[in-house]
Amino acid sequence: MAGHKALGILRVDSPTGSYFTTEDLRFLTMIADLGAVAIENAQLYERVEDLAIHDGLTGLFLKRCFLERLAYEISRELRRKKEMSLVMVDLDEFKKYNDRYGHTAGDIVLRAVALLLQEVFRMPGTLICRYGGEEFAVLLPDCPKENAMALAEELRKRLEGQAVILRRQKTHVTVSAGVAAFPRDAQIK
Repeated sequence: MAGHKALGILRVDSPTGSYFTTEDLRFLTMIADLGAVAIENAQLYERVEDLAIHDGLTGLFLKRCFLERLAYEISRELRRKKEMSLVMVDLDEFKKYNDRYGHTAGDIVLRAVALLLQEVFRMPGTLICRYGGEEFAVLLPDCPKENAMALAEELRKRLEGQAVILRRQKTHVTVSAGVAAFPRDAQIK
């Protein structure tokens, strides 16, 4: 137990009835308590590790992870002589949502956009991150620029058509997106 939460069960059996003494039970209780502490510590460590790479609000990767992965993917694409694309997405007039409806409403909008990003950009190897306050970046390995542009347009249209209810008012979020491909639009010096 950890507090009032059961983390696991320790079961010890014997074919002989009344085999375990009171001392054995005290020892097993100590073992169970130590095991509970170890399990709880492992769970906390895993949670901290997750928060170090994922945004707490949207669940998307953080900018740091994106930049690390970008460097890896560039070297990979150079070796393979393939094209990768990058899509940058910025919410239009996001400040007005926070000013008009409050920061909680802004958070609702950010989560809604994050969910739609995950729906639209679901190819294997894709990395979606929260790049800044209301900016998102999508790394698309092995994806030609034309495909990335089509996906960015799909995101834009779907988001524009999706209603977000803020303080009982129907609103629509729009985004601006830019697409670039490597090595077509960028070079390494």
